[in-house]
Amino acid sequence: MKQILILFLLISFSGVAQDDAKYLTGSVPEVDGKVVFEKVFSLPQQSKERVFDLAADWAGERFNNENSRVVFSDAEKGDLAAVGEDYLVFTSSALSLDRSLMSYRVLMHCEDGQLRIKVNGIRYEYNVSYQREPEKYVAEEWITDEAALSKGKLNRINGKFRKGTIDFINDLFDNVATSLAVAKPDVSTARVVTVVPVEPVASVPVIREKKETAPVVAAAGSQTVNAALEGYKQIRAENIPGNIIKMLSQDWMLITAGNNSEFNMMTASWGGLGYLFGKPAAFCFINPTRYTYPLMEKYETYTLSFYTEAYRDVLLYCGNNSGKDKDKIKETGLTPITTPSGSKAFNEAWMIIECRKLVSQPLSQESISNEEVRKEWIGKQVNKMFVGEIINVWIK
Repeated sequence: MKQILILFLLISFSGVAQDDAKYLTGSVPEVDGKVVFEKVFSLPQQSKERVFDLAADWAGERFNNENSRVVFSDAEKGDLAAVGEDYLVFTSSALSLDRSLMSYRVLMHCEDGQLRIKVNGIRYEYNVSYQREPEKYVAEEWITDEAALSKGKLNRINGKFRKGTIDFINDLFDNVATSLAVAKPDVSTARVVTVVPVEPVASVPVIREKKETAPVVAAAGSQTVNAALEGYKQIRAENIPGNIIKMLSQDWMLITAGNNSEFNMMTASWGGLGYLFGKPAAFCFINPTRYTYPLMEKYETYTLSFYTEAYRDVLLYCGNNSGKDKDKIKETGLTPITTPSGSKAFNEAWMIIECRKLVSQPLSQESISNEEVRKEWIGKQVNKMFVGEIINVWIK
């Protein structure tokens, strides 16, 4: 009897170990601290255009709500990008539900006979009963080998995030395979690539410098009046896509003020969209100590531009360095473009909102009603609010 029990235990433990094997060392690959799952799907004898149509159909069906959407599409280049938001459910019963909200980015590139998909920018929001605000993590600090494994085994807390993420990626790739009617992919064959190298914020990113594209005026009535805007589609302000709260608080934006002779950009996460004096409007806030501030005061138009996760390090750099003593264009490699109104923006943005100043109002410590927030600004110079009429919106 004892031998039978020992044999049963050995078989049980062996099954558990084998079950966990796909979640252990190397199952969440990383290069230079950047986690990116990648899979290449083969579609023999399919043209690039056909592959793009298939990918667009899948993405349009898979990411079709306010928080999960396609944010970029370029049929000529064969590129698509989407942002997703889903729950990882760890345990679910009649008495308890343990889950985490996961956001992520999907990048797709189409070629003749091939679709390449990358999943990166993975973030988690995990509600804990004893805290008012959810705990927030990024994949690079939470599910890597170093973070989630101890002595070759899964940690109790973040190990479940690692397992849930790997299972989710497998299911996502399965869904692509089913949609494309290709062989079932295996996440174990996925590899990691670096979309944009991430350097410490204090250091200068080594990115190739780009020169500005010269403006070219098109025929009257044409929507494209600048060669650099040829990759963009002009839309009405009421059709601006996405969740602006998430786009600002998590993805951030660049505020760019000035013209061809002088301009500067800064990273911002405060702002909003709305309606004022019968006009579609955008709100942003700039501290008078910032180099962009006098340019906002001087010029009538400015832009708010939004970027995919691939440009996170660029936004970090623009937020932590001043245009007073740094050449941000050279250091980031962004490509300046000029709108028909003379405002400045960058060709890497997936969306550009151009504004004309409508209202500007300095804020003060006394104007802050929330007592906790007011205390944070004691002895500090409070930002100035700029409200701009939205005069143009371009998206890729």
